[in-house]
Amino acid sequence: MFDKAVWDAMFAHAHREYPAECCGIVIEDASGGQVVHPCENVQDKLHAADPKAHPRTSKTAYRMDDMQVMRIQSEAEKAGGRMIAIYHSHIDVPAYFSEEDHNAATFFGEPTYPGVVYPVIAVKQARVDVKEKKVFQWCESSSQFEEVRQQMRDARIET
Repeated sequence: MFDKAVWDAMFAHAHREYPAECCGIVIEDASGGQVVHPCENVQDKLHAADPKAHPRTSKTAYRMDDMQVMRIQSEAEKAGGRMIAIYHSHIDVPAYFSEEDHNAATFFGEPTYPGVVYPVIAVKQARVDVKEKKVFQWCESSSQFEEVRQQMRDARIET
């Protein structure tokens, strides 16, 4: 699914942003290469502007700037590529797909970005837990995001 360089880029981004959640996009270019695009987590700006509407801070939530996401996706598609992943980190808790993650990844009960997977990286006490990374994908039969089985994911990482 992702090679070591892509995981390393996501891990480095997660480490840099601690104690805030990181977030970003992985693009597959026209030749099949994968490129990580770290994005700004604007959750603290939203919280500062309206804490009632946005009670969570970047320590427990992420929100990417919609215009930045659209620009990255548009540039990739114009060049023959596509968005393949939206990643983020969890701070001082395990990697899991939360209800908030599910809500952000769906629109009227369907995936907002069909075919896109969602890596989640745990960062505990300022250290990326490389063994605590999980990838979630939409499952049509359950209408939920489910973890990609570890052995399949590791086999894909090695190729």
